[in-house]
Amino acid sequence: ILDSVLRKSFDNVRWLLEDVDEEDCFWEPAELCWPVRRREHASEGWGTGDWVCEDTWPPPNPLPVTTIAWRIAHLAAWTDVYRNWTFEDQSLGLPGFEVPGDRDGLAGWLYSAQDRFHTQVEALEDADLVEPRPAHYGPHLPIHRLVSGIAVEHIHHGAEIGLLRDLRRGHARPRAARPRRRA
Repeated sequence: ILDSVLRKSFDNVRWLLEDVDEEDCFWEPAELCWPVRRREHASEGWGTGDWVCEDTWPPPNPLPVTTIAWRIAHLAAWTDVYRNWTFEDQSLGLPGFEVPGDRDGLAGWLYSAQDRFHTQVEALEDADLVEPRPAHYGPHLPIHRLVSGIAVEHIHHGAEIGLLRDLRRGHARPRAARPRRRA
């Protein structure tokens, strides 16, 4: 069951991204915004190379709105980090990733990260799911908790990708209030 939920969460994000173009991806919906941006134009963030995913820890208050590009980079990076910490040598962290600077590069990174993660999950036996593994944020947790965490991240960020896409395209424009029907 866990494998099918994970696969569905991955497939849903891929389906959403089929309809996201370059302009959608890099649209900044608010003045206070965390995007993916060229290093020379970025504030604090993570990533190597020419592009940075703007981010700080601890996060500011109020929390900036993020772009679709930011959400794709976030999902790709954390999917790789969770895979590495759950199934490998616990060596990956956000600072070491090279962040792509275009929609296709970001989507390709995400799809590869999903495929690598799913390959590891597919190989699990039921008994493996309760094996404790280190989490990148501290405690040892059963594998099923770490895998379900990535599924939840994809569901959460996928919904926000769809919302940001629709807001940018004007599908969420306010309408005049409709009169209520009286019973």
